[in-house]
This record gives sequence, structure tokens and C-alpha cells, in this order.
Amino acid sequence: MKSEQIEGVAEKIAGKAQGVVGKLVGDHSLQAEGAGREAAGQLTKTYGDALNNVSAFVKEKPGASLAIGAAVFVLISRFLRR
Repeated sequence: MKSEQIEGVAEKIAGKAQGVVGKLVGDHSLQAEGAGREAAGQLTKTYGDALNNVSAFVKEKPGASLAIGAAVFVLISRFLRR
């Protein structure tokens, strides 16, 4: 498990708790901030999941990874020449 995944889950839980506290005390700005933290945590977790998937793919298929990297390099270099 990547550190981004762990950080994302922790941030998501903290945001959820902050939103609940905001709802209990009737503070709409605290609720909104909690929802924002929860969304940021989900994004961080999703980023960690993507890193984990890419890492696993590279370990399983290094040749295909090199070919994909080379193709991306060629495409980017062609776009930058224009």
C-alpha cells in the first residue's frame, strides 16, 4: 500500500468527522470544510491507487512498459515540434 493511499484514507476520515461535528453544532462552514477535506482525501487515495496500479503493471510487464513510454515520448516530441 502506497503512502498516498494511507494519507488519503486518513484525510477522508478526518473530513467526514469534521463534517459531522459541523452538522452537530450547526456550523455550515465547518461542514463545507469537512466535505472539502473528504473530497481531497478521496483524490489523494485515488492517486495512490493509480500509482500502485502503474507500479504493478511495470513489475509484471517491463517490456510493454518501455514500449508505452517510448510511444508517449514520440507523441509528445511530435506535438512539441509544431
